[in-house]
Amino acid sequence: MNTTMDPTAAQLLQLPPLYCPIDAAVHPELDSIDHDARNWLDRYRLYTSDIDRAWVIARNYGEAMARIYPVGITDRVVLTARWLHWIFYVDDVRMETALTPDKLATAMGLTSHLLRVMESPATEPAADETGPIAALQSLMASVQDIATPTQLYRLVEAHRKWFHAILWGMAAPTPAGLDEFLHLRMLNAGGAASLCWSEITAGEEIPGAEFHSPAMRALQESSFLMMALDNDLLSYNRELLIDKTDVNIVMLLARLNDCPAEQAVQQAVALRDRLTTLFLRLREQEQPKLSAPGRAYVADLAYAIRSNLDWGAHSARYTAVTSRTQLPPAHPAPIPLTLTDHPSDASTEPLPCPSIAWWWQQLRT
Repeated sequence: MNTTMDPTAAQLLQLPPLYCPIDAAVHPELDSIDHDARNWLDRYRLYTSDIDRAWVIARNYGEAMARIYPVGITDRVVLTARWLHWIFYVDDVRMETALTPDKLATAMGLTSHLLRVMESPATEPAADETGPIAALQSLMASVQDIATPTQLYRLVEAHRKWFHAILWGMAAPTPAGLDEFLHLRMLNAGGAASLCWSEITAGEEIPGAEFHSPAMRALQESSFLMMALDNDLLSYNRELLIDKTDVNIVMLLARLNDCPAEQAVQQAVALRDRLTTLFLRLREQEQPKLSAPGRAYVADLAYAIRSNLDWGAHSARYTAVTSRTQLPPAHPAPIPLTLTDHPSDASTEPLPCPSIAWWWQQLRT
């Protein structure tokens, strides 16, 4: 069977129901959080043109973070919205263009610089400085005023993992098999960096033995991978028709299993539903023995899973199947999304992927 995907002839895929029995929530100060983030975006000019700025605004990044942290301290959730504008600028503008050895070397130098800014004592940028370094200096000055040393360390390490995975993806853009793809996707979607803000927004520190336990790591990593696969499902049509990428779970499964995209999307949904089943069972198992900060963190993991779907289905980052050289459409139609309480695959058997199979071993029989 020939499964080569021709974007000019492709039919837009419709998503089957997704298993997500998690309630939605949003921070009551969403409007002020979003307003601040847009002012900060303009202060540091984290866009390449007026058209690019319009796209950034249309993606509603402030809403994404207000949904992940609906009960966070408002001034701290503000910082997460600033951060999301910053990191997407770094990822989309400064990183994803590295397709040659020289550009890869430049990206490595940039990430090393950014990490060093993060782990050094804060220095406020000059009043007229703009760009990602100045923006990061400003952000870290605010973070270091409120975060504990442990929280700062975890923030830096979460970004170190993300940058490593982005560079890995640049160096080897086409994973050979499912296990390698899932390992890379778990890391390069930025889940750890997005959720490292949880204890900062809550104002409490999670005990180290609890945060780094195998069961908590399985909860973290399974949620990060699940959100990454949801991103792939939401972005499939745009990636196929506009971005012309082939690093997507649907495209990978179509290639590996020699099947059409319509069948591969069903397989991808079954895979993410299986991860959801694992996450929910682990959450139920672990919550009673967690500290209050640990329970708050696990709650934010769940909010993030739901936020990723609700925000993603309405954000122009995924909904607008048009070139980014043009202004985004004023009111792009949301991606039709149906959430269900019934998984398409409720198996609790480990996936045949050595890098993540140990997650299921954390379930008590």
